[in-house]
Amino acid sequence: MDKLRISKNKRYLVNQNNKPFIWLADTDWTIAQRLKWDDVEYLMQKRKSQGFTVLQIVALDPEQDREMRNPVGEKALLNNSLDTPNEKYFQYLDWILDKAEEYGFYVLLLPVWGELVVGHNWMGEFSEKIITEQNAYEYGKWIGNRYKNRKNIIWCLGGDRQPIHLEVDYKKVWRNMAEGIAKGVLDKNLKYNKNSDAWKELLITYHPCHEAETGKCSTMSYWTDDDTWISFITIQSGHGVTPKNYELVKAEYCREKYMPVFDGEPAYEKMPTTWPAKPSDFHDECIIRKRAYWSLFAGSFGHTYGHASVWCMISDKEKDSLRKYSWFEALDHPGAWQIKILRDFLESRDLSQCIPAQEILIEQSKKSEDIIDEHIQACIETNGRFACIYFPSGGEETINLSKFKKDNLQMWWFNPRDGKCYSQENIILENPISLSRVFNGKIVTPTCGYKQDWICIIENKDNDSTIPGKAQSYGEMPIPPEVRKVFPAW
Repeated sequence: MDKLRISKNKRYLVNQNNKPFIWLADTDWTIAQRLKWDDVEYLMQKRKSQGFTVLQIVALDPEQDREMRNPVGEKALLNNSLDTPNEKYFQYLDWILDKAEEYGFYVLLLPVWGELVVGHNWMGEFSEKIITEQNAYEYGKWIGNRYKNRKNIIWCLGGDRQPIHLEVDYKKVWRNMAEGIAKGVLDKNLKYNKNSDAWKELLITYHPCHEAETGKCSTMSYWTDDDTWISFITIQSGHGVTPKNYELVKAEYCREKYMPVFDGEPAYEKMPTTWPAKPSDFHDECIIRKRAYWSLFAGSFGHTYGHASVWCMISDKEKDSLRKYSWFEALDHPGAWQIKILRDFLESRDLSQCIPAQEILIEQSKKSEDIIDEHIQACIETNGRFACIYFPSGGEETINLSKFKKDNLQMWWFNPRDGKCYSQENIILENPISLSRVFNGKIVTPTCGYKQDWICIIENKDNDSTIPGKAQSYGEMPIPPEVRKVFPAW
């Protein structure tokens, strides 16, 4: 596998041949603690077949098991001390990273979850602060050195906590850890606030929480450009129904100092939308699509998917009124297969060459932004060769065609729910529609209403492009799914 790096325009990630990387991540925070080896391989086979390219994993995560044990009961830390990591525990994490590389996955790896730094969980319970200013550097150096030769690792600090938590500043802890990782991976003594080309050899971001009180939810909510160790921005648009992640992405995309940005924790499928939750208060696949296409067309370089039962690897015995599915059942939920359709779409249209283009939407500026499902998001290829327009609930829009390269235009209506293209009469097509059928640039979706989302692609007839989202195969499922053993609760 190639090591990834930041593109020259600092908007997306590329491989060593400068080919844009399609970042579609699955949230598997607790996989090293909760899944035994054959279940790990099954999950990777499934996610490969669904078009995922990245797995988001935590090395030390206390949320499901404060002892942080692997599936055979080996504790991550001997004597509960960061000074004595358990080699047997980390050998299993090594194996998981080996398997991820074997299946072609990059891994966004968090050395620790933020709770271990702030000593406080989301139930209001306090615990020992295992990661401190005194030991963060050495741990970063240790884990960086352990994985220095792996090309599929992207580093992530934080872990669902802002660097200032309950009015206590933990920036020094995270800066020390970043410098330790640099020493371990590169064998260089880098400083968090000193520009160095060596920092470009590491990809490091910071995973924040979504602060309900302030709305702050970005890597750069509390960090500044002086923190030169940060190479790209993570947003957590979160699990509520009101966040407008297209606005969150836009705010970071328009920063004076360019950095790639993506929504690294949007609403998870089957996560409660409110608390306490009623049976109807759970996210479905519709919000998966909206957050994905909104953010991608607003300028993000990739997107992350999550499921309420997969991030914590819920077993059959742990299912309850809130977590109704095991991790195994959840792998096949509709939202995950929507990512497959998204991957197919991204393989057919290179969004890395696009920029946000709300100015081509003449009617959008007249609509109330208070109604989220009326927000139409557009992007356009930098030379005007094609544009993509996402309608979350269908409807109509008048398009300013002056941005396009030629008058000889065609269009497609792509359905992100099933991955097929349709005519205005809602009949499946395999050929584009001539834009001459559109009166004065006005377009109307084949259907409209709640969950009737559509993507309009307008492009030059000489664009030499295939049908949008043509189905492709990314991996097979060699293990029969009929009989599975799910790792039980502790």
